[in-house]
Amino acid sequence: MAIFSFLNKSGNGEKAGVLLRNSGASLARINGSADSPRLLDLAHRPGTDDAETLEQLMREHRPGRAAVHFVLPLGSYQLLLVDMPKVPPNEIKAAVRWQIKDLIDFHIDDAVVDVFDAPPSGAGGVQEQIYVVVTRSSQIQHIAAAVQQAGLSLAVIDIPELALRNIAAHLPEQAQGVALMHLEADRGLIALCRDNTLYLARTIELGHAALADPDPDRRAMAVSSLALEIQRSMDYYDRYFQQAPINHLYIAPTAEALPGLIRDLHGQVGLEGRLLEPGLIFPGTEIDTETWAHGLLAVGAALREEGKAL
Repeated sequence: MAIFSFLNKSGNGEKAGVLLRNSGASLARINGSADSPRLLDLAHRPGTDDAETLEQLMREHRPGRAAVHFVLPLGSYQLLLVDMPKVPPNEIKAAVRWQIKDLIDFHIDDAVVDVFDAPPSGAGGVQEQIYVVVTRSSQIQHIAAAVQQAGLSLAVIDIPELALRNIAAHLPEQAQGVALMHLEADRGLIALCRDNTLYLARTIELGHAALADPDPDRRAMAVSSLALEIQRSMDYYDRYFQQAPINHLYIAPTAEALPGLIRDLHGQVGLEGRLLEPGLIFPGTEIDTETWAHGLLAVGAALREEGKAL
């Protein structure tokens, strides 16, 4: 299955991850093999989530014939976990639309829906549920128009959860399982991945702004709230999927420094924390922290293997 997939393919083997949100646009260009990707360019242009910002970034960095993997910004879609409908595979999307119509805050006729497999649960390894991605059709139209205005070739529209999954696949502990955390100013995302598979994703209403609060008491409360969200995710993973415990937490850099966060979280949840640095994915590559923080999800989108089952 392909999520929001289009027909366009790269003409030169390059893939370009693109993220457009209210803080600006980011572009990541990647080539090379799936096992040894090479980062050609990573750039961010401050602005708004409009076509002009994207067009200016593309003029400056010229992705050329690269196939574009666009990643939706957090908050612009819903990711739902529902029971697998008991229908033939070619009828799953239609059945899922009926299942979720009361779970979204707009009419189902205005929705674009796609699905990808959830991992089997329990000791028996039975697939009982399926992930559903739903967004407004107007959101997809906005993206398509911006991409067309920028002169790009759109191949797929992805989501941050799967962008983090793509990054996790290149980390040393991916076969044993890793937790990744991506924080924006007022929200965040926790993803638990193992062996190239997204097991669990949790969006949180807490971001790096609260964790950088100058008031020590408010900051301590924010850290405790974050630790609780991580622990809940780990507990669900252990109980529902019955996998070996995850021991490693990778924290993506943020737009503002969060000194002591890795130490504080280790003290509360016991995971071995580490900053998610460029060299872990692209050995020998150095990128300034601000550009890496803004562009991480674009990198994850570009790392997606075309044709890969989601």
